[in-house]
Amino acid sequence: MLERQLLALADRPNQTWSMDFVMDSLSNGRRIKCLTVLDDFTKGYLDIPVALGISGEQVCRSLDAVAAVRGYQKAVRADQGLEFTGKALDQWS
Repeated sequence: MLERQLLALADRPNQTWSMDFVMDSLSNGRRIKCLTVLDDFTKGYLDIPVALGISGEQVCRSLDAVAAVRGYQKAVRADQGLEFTGKALDQWS
């Protein structure tokens, strides 16, 4: 497993991306998840996929899609949510 560490503030674009989940409910009561991927320097959102559920593998696919356009970041900042602590994201990094 990779060792996680504190990150310094980004001083240029594409240096650090932050990820988090936002939850909401549809009018029929079904819950949806939104994965927010943000460039820490520009504060621009790079991707916001929305689904009923988002797995670690889907997080990796989203990051790869962003990287195909922008190039890969130097580091990723995320909380300790299940989608961010699983094998898929460790293997992706």
